[in-house]
Amino acid sequence: MVILKEKTDPFFDKQEARQNFEQNRTELQDINGFEKIFSNSRFFNIYHHGYVGSVFIYEGEDGKNYIGGYAARKHHQDVVAAICQAADLFEEVYAHTTHLNAVIALKKAGFEWVSRKQHLLKRKRKETK
Repeated sequence: MVILKEKTDPFFDKQEARQNFEQNRTELQDINGFEKIFSNSRFFNIYHHGYVGSVFIYEGEDGKNYIGGYAARKHHQDVVAAICQAADLFEEVYAHTTHLNAVIALKKAGFEWVSRKQHLLKRKRKETK
């Protein structure tokens, strides 16, 4: 079972999130740095038998919610579950990525292409009855 710990949780480990962010910074194509992303997003650590990675949702310049994140290798199912949990907190979430592994995880989490040319995907929350 995948558990998300939000940054406001007393058991959230910011140092672990920061360390793994720095290890994955190049792949994230980050220009803002950890503190800016951390303070301007809903930020979660992902746990399943220990720390797996982090996922965050932030507001883009266009006013839409976007999802981003990073995780250890060989935790694909955990990442998909975490994406679903985080995305379900919002009516609509977008993702922008050029990484095939990220696209595969996003598609398994219910994201659909908005524009392949712009590498943009979108997920709408499913209504429950």
